[in-house]
This record gives sequence, C-alpha cells and structure tokens, in this order.
Amino acid sequence: MIRFNRYFLPSAILIFAAIFFSRTGYSETLYVFYPTTTRSQIVQKELDRVCPGIEITVFGRYEDFKAKIGMNSPDAILTKDPVIRQIGGYLTKMEGARKGATDEPYVLVSVDKKVDPHNIGNAPIGIFDILGRKGMKKFVSRYFTATPRLRRVSKMEDMLQLLTFNMADAILIPEIHVNYFKEISKLNFAVTPVPGMRVGIIALGVKQGKHAPQIIKGLSGMDNKIKALVEVDDWNQQ
Repeated sequence: MIRFNRYFLPSAILIFAAIFFSRTGYSETLYVFYPTTTRSQIVQKELDRVCPGIEITVFGRYEDFKAKIGMNSPDAILTKDPVIRQIGGYLTKMEGARKGATDEPYVLVSVDKKVDPHNIGNAPIGIFDILGRKGMKKFVSRYFTATPRLRRVSKMEDMLQLLTFNMADAILIPEIHVNYFKEISKLNFAVTPVPGMRVGIIALGVKQGKHAPQIIKGLSGMDNKIKALVEVDDWNQQ
C-alpha cells in the first residue's frame, strides 16, 4: 500500500494553488517599438494608463528591442510591419489606419533644394533605424534604383542634426513627420515624394500560438489621445 508523508498533501496543495493562481492572474506582455516624434517615456506612461493589467515595455532603439525579444519574447509586439516580418515568429493581427489607409507615403527632406529620388547614387541619406544595418539597406533598396549611403540614427532629433551639419544630402521620413521638423527648425526645407514608397504605419504582431485577447481589447479601446501618439485614428483587425 502506498503511504503518503504527512507533509506531502499540504505541500501539493500549495504547489497546485500557486500554479493555478499564477495562471489565472497571468498578465500578457507587449513590447512597443515605433519611431514617433513623441518620447518613449510619454508613450509608455499613456499606454500603461489605458491598458491596465498588461505588462508593456516601450523601446526607443531597435537594437534594444531586438535584444529583449531574444532574451524574453513577449506575447505581442507593436511596431512597423517591416519589423514584424524581420523579427519572425509573430503574426499580424491588427493594423493602424490613418484616414482609411494602413500605409503611408515617405518623402526626402533636404535643405534649400530638392533631391532627385531617381538620381541619388551613393549620396548620404539620413534615416531612423528600425531594422539594423543590413535590414535598413535591404528595406531602402526596394525603392531606389541605386541604394544611397545610409546614415542611421536612433533618435528622431538626430535626423535634424544630419541636415544642420551637412552630414546627409537629405533625410528619408514618413510624410507625416515633415511638420515636426519644420516646427523645430528654421532651415528652408525642400520636400520630395519618393515614387512608390508607401510603408505600413504600425501593426500588432501576436506570437505564433498565442491569442493576446487582453492586448487586442486594450488597443481597440484606445482613446483619440493615445491613438495620436502612435499616429493613427483607427485599428483594423485581421
């Protein structure tokens, strides 16, 4: 006959209870990396406010975002669509939309005179780094006959420095960010659309095998103030 130690049953109950309550109290995890003109700390604070019960971490640099995913992959990531594809292992479940469109045009911003997108050659072009050195080169090469020499930065304000100190012939940015640079600088900017360059604004990627209902509910219930921080006015579910 099997005999149980008198300490076994109470210990087993405690272990079972710990497992049960840890599962029922599980908080979904969301990593956010989005190149907005708003500081990461502000985005973090506002997302925490509207998404209670979700563990949210906002990153300002791609390399930090990528490294953290490698160490502890979250249930979902909120970022640009090219980032989701490069990271791998996540399926797009929601897309941010602006005026009905889920993608946005990019432009070249230069000083005093426009640049020719078809004749850039090896000119230095500033760009916010969302994919790392190799990823950015591959990303940009899709839209130019000859891939320009990229000057990658990890802070939005550093883009302006590239133009101020003649370190780049132009910067490549989403069209919506043009006003931001005009507001913080007195430089005479020239804006040139890049033909055919439209990129997804922002998307939610959910880890394969996960569902992330808390996160999807939280994003769907965002007020207009929070949507504006990530530069969308609506969410489309896939």
